[in-house]
Amino acid sequence: MILFKRVLSSKTIKQKQFFRCFCSSDNTLETIKSNSIQWPKEYNAIPLEPNVTNFSTISPALYPTFNLAAYVNESHSLQQLVKLGVEIYKFDNNPNLMEMILKLDFERDMKPYIRFIHDCGVPVEELGKFFTKNPMIFSEHMDDLITRINYLEHKKFNKEMITTIIRKHPKWLSQSTVDIDTNIGFFQTNFYLTGDNIRNIVTKLPKLITWPKKSVNLIMFSMVEEMGFNKSERKRLLQIHPRLFTMSKNHLLQRFNYIHHTMDINHDRIVLEPQVMSSRLFRIKQRHEYLKYLNRAQYDPTKPNYVSLLKLVSGDDSEFCINIAKTSVEMFNSYLKTVQ
Repeated sequence: MILFKRVLSSKTIKQKQFFRCFCSSDNTLETIKSNSIQWPKEYNAIPLEPNVTNFSTISPALYPTFNLAAYVNESHSLQQLVKLGVEIYKFDNNPNLMEMILKLDFERDMKPYIRFIHDCGVPVEELGKFFTKNPMIFSEHMDDLITRINYLEHKKFNKEMITTIIRKHPKWLSQSTVDIDTNIGFFQTNFYLTGDNIRNIVTKLPKLITWPKKSVNLIMFSMVEEMGFNKSERKRLLQIHPRLFTMSKNHLLQRFNYIHHTMDINHDRIVLEPQVMSSRLFRIKQRHEYLKYLNRAQYDPTKPNYVSLLKLVSGDDSEFCINIAKTSVEMFNSYLKTVQ
């Protein structure tokens, strides 16, 4: 207890000494004066005084861009692609492709590929179109491209055929030889094609060989089971007009049903002129109904005034009216207004 009292006494003494010092100081509320603030010289001007600083050399920070056009002025490679006719704006929806293109040097990374494609037979005026459709070819190894050309030569495609394939389907060269060989084997096996058959089909529509096999199988099934073509007729359709096998199955079936059931065209006639099934249904309907209105809807080649199915859907309305309907296009348009 005595010790505790001594501690309290000592603490009390120190508190009293502190308050005496504070009270004796001149820094009371009445005597404290504000210190003068030393502002930088540029702040001494009036706040609303016009600022004469030149900001023209200051540029905003660069933000991520979603189009290659923003880099054309600074990129020699992009400038050369544009001069070649490449439509670089079509790459804007593919960030990975844009990044790849921007990293390429024209002389080192692009020019060898351009020269290679030109040596394969693609004319200068089509190079822009080629690289617009397949810019990813710049990421392929040159040895792989040479191997894919050699594969076609090994399969007895001549130089003109190879050039046609590349010009029609630039993405062909981005397919591995293993995939191409497998796909060619698929068509040869399912359609009983000879070497000449498959070479003619590939040259006519090279896109078919790289088309998804699921879609091709649907068309094959529909032609036999829903449209009633036999396998021999299906093969003939492929040889004459392979584009049918890259179409929507539903659209193809709708057109067949109208041609076969409404126009009363038999399978034999359709097989001879299968191009009619690749025309839009509304065009087939409009022209057939107009010929029917004129009593000229005659599709039997053994009878007078025969109308070819191919000619029925070929050409514009003016050519159709003059050559097939034998009327003016104004009359055709007037008829269409009455049935719409």
